[in-house]
Amino acid sequence: MSKRRNRHGRGPRGPVVLPRAHGGRIDRINPTDAEFFTTCLAEAVGKVQWSCPGILDDVVVGAEDVPTMPEWTEGQVPLSSAVDGSNDSPARVVLYRRPLELRVASRRGLAILVHRTLVEQLSALTGLPVEKIDPSIDD
Repeated sequence: MSKRRNRHGRGPRGPVVLPRAHGGRIDRINPTDAEFFTTCLAEAVGKVQWSCPGILDDVVVGAEDVPTMPEWTEGQVPLSSAVDGSNDSPARVVLYRRPLELRVASRRGLAILVHRTLVEQLSALTGLPVEKIDPSIDD
């Protein structure tokens, strides 16, 4: 059977796009979901450092795709976690990408949710009110 057969009278099959004159690949215009999430988290960290300098000095902020903790099996998946620091390790805030992405309808909403989640976790970790960490958040 020919690769260029006429299916259902719609014409012969062939390339959808003509080959590029200089070859090579076409770069993506939009970032992937993981790249966009990483960008949102970096922007949120930058906003927090600008609005409340010094709050992230002894805190490590990171991201994971899904939570791996065994205590979230009660029916609710956590969006993030905050762990107090000890003598051996600094305090940590981890945001979980997939649970956050599943709770928003747009990328703009994801950026807002990432920022608010980071601020809330820092508030719980440091004991400072949310308004002091980021005055632009309205509750």
